[in-house]
Amino acid sequence: MPGFVVPSSCPLEPFEYTPHAGTGTLGTGLRSGRGGRRRASTFRTALALALLLCAGAVPAAAASRSGPSRLEIRTEGGTLVWRRGAWPVLRVRPRNGDGWYRLARRYCGDGGLARRLAAANPGLSAPQRGRPVDVPLVLLRGDLRLAAVRALFPADARVRLGWRHWTLAPFGSGSESWKFVAALFTGSQRTADALRRANPESPRRAPRRGRPVLVPEATLLPVFRRLPAATPTPAPTSRPTPAPRRPSPTPSPTSAPPSPTAKPAPERSGNAGRWRAAGATLTYGKDAEGEYAVYRLKRGEALYSAVVVRFTGQLHASDVNATAKRIARRSGIRDVSAIPVGYPVKIPLELLLPRYLPPGNPRRVAWEQDRERLERFAQVVHAADLSGVHVILDAGHGGVDSGATRKGVWESVYAYDLLCRIKHDLERHTRAKVWPTILDRSRGHRVVDRDVLQPDRDQVLLTHPRYALKNPVLGVHLRWYLTNDIVRRLRKKGVPASRIVFLSLHADSLHPSVRGAMAYVPSRHLRPRSYRARTRGLGRYREYRDHPEVQLGRSFVRRSEASSRRLAGILIATLREESVAVHPYSPIRGSVLRGSRRWVPAVLRYTLAQNAVLVECCNLANDEDRRLLLTASWRERFARAVVRGIAKAFGNRDGD
Repeated sequence: MPGFVVPSSCPLEPFEYTPHAGTGTLGTGLRSGRGGRRRASTFRTALALALLLCAGAVPAAAASRSGPSRLEIRTEGGTLVWRRGAWPVLRVRPRNGDGWYRLARRYCGDGGLARRLAAANPGLSAPQRGRPVDVPLVLLRGDLRLAAVRALFPADARVRLGWRHWTLAPFGSGSESWKFVAALFTGSQRTADALRRANPESPRRAPRRGRPVLVPEATLLPVFRRLPAATPTPAPTSRPTPAPRRPSPTPSPTSAPPSPTAKPAPERSGNAGRWRAAGATLTYGKDAEGEYAVYRLKRGEALYSAVVVRFTGQLHASDVNATAKRIARRSGIRDVSAIPVGYPVKIPLELLLPRYLPPGNPRRVAWEQDRERLERFAQVVHAADLSGVHVILDAGHGGVDSGATRKGVWESVYAYDLLCRIKHDLERHTRAKVWPTILDRSRGHRVVDRDVLQPDRDQVLLTHPRYALKNPVLGVHLRWYLTNDIVRRLRKKGVPASRIVFLSLHADSLHPSVRGAMAYVPSRHLRPRSYRARTRGLGRYREYRDHPEVQLGRSFVRRSEASSRRLAGILIATLREESVAVHPYSPIRGSVLRGSRRWVPAVLRYTLAQNAVLVECCNLANDEDRRLLLTASWRERFARAVVRGIAKAFGNRDGD
């Protein structure tokens, strides 16, 4: 079995696990507790349990007693060691002249803890150079304690009410008691009763394994309390806030905006039943050229991003520039780079996205009714550790088609790197089965730990026979034929359609003012009932010959759009949680908009996958987005967020 690198969920050194049968060492940074003579598969199963929290889920089954007797993670300052039946320690090596007092000052921040440190090392009368010393995790000074917590419990997070701790308990019941959690996060075991009272749904004996517990803010140690809390998710409501009635139009383009101020309809978020306001205040009027909406620019806003991108949904440079000129002319703006704060910008009503139209407008009413109908088709499936979930991973372009290119950066190269990282994290941290559609022959699916990647054209589609991606049109069709072939084979084996995910990874090239990730889902209104591609050369491939025509029923396309929107919403939310920039205006879309034309990308339009999302990780035309894409750490953070998002989409029923 080849070795693999498990990326850390905090800025600490990763560790490597390479199983070696019959040896004491299982890999750099991870060791077996009793000679390493247990089978590698048993250790891998237990290790996977300890890592599943990186994906936001933990299996319900208890760890086998035949698993490892300890876990070790090499980190800054030493090695974290967690033995069965004991609390974690940081194993360090003393320097010349070190005594218990000096070690306590260095690692605990308080020389007065020297006696407790000595008591934690009963076989050592005094520190000796080269001989390891164990510093209990609950004695570590603040910064080292925080680093250790992030390494051992990567899913933990600072929240508004305190600290949310996911109970890992890698060695079964008793690994994490209320006293352990209290000592680790509050500095005293005496607060254990307070923790129990703050978590009334948790068992009194010990926190439930694989479930979160709240450590109230008032009890937290300062090092945890100083961290910023994550942005809270708005509570679900039963229905959107009603919008005010449409004001009477004003005949003069120079008259004061009509009253009252009208706000656009609330916008559905990715999670069913949750709403957020579109966040813009518009007024409406009419002049000789027709109806318009007025938006008053705020400080720091520009016509391109704050008006065109936001209210019309256009993203591509030529479209944004042309629309900006049209709006500037309509608004009497001569210099788009020098618009005063508060200037009334007129946006022709026919350019507005439906949710920004006046209440009662037929296009807005139809849009609202359509979204309400779609909600009824959302299907929520639960698989806490992604058991039984199949993820089909696709990376855009490849071969002769480099995709979008800016300043030497190829979309195909970095989309493929994201595929490799997501595949790696899914297979190491969850029980999902991954099906890649594409392979780089010179790299394989290895994770390459380099910032800037060397462009190449070695990618092939994993069709039968393989296709070297010499024709972009043929390549696009073969992607969805290959995807559909995988879906059909899984369905024949009894896999529910709801447990099959298709994820296509890309990097867009849009107007330079646009930043952040976006997600596209298949709009049911733009999908055919049936389709058969006619591109020359398809007949060579089994995937086409077996099923040359795809049939898409009305019920399926509705259910697919609803399920895909839910998944996309959770993916976007987890990207935000990982501090990955997300497009601020409508990051989830059902179609691509170019000028006045809308369409669904072919890999989504013809797919049989019920959960189908195309992710644009960033905008290559934006300097900051492109700079981040060229860093391996950002790409790993992006991949980790995607894995967490998929895990969360199939996570616990109560939304934890």
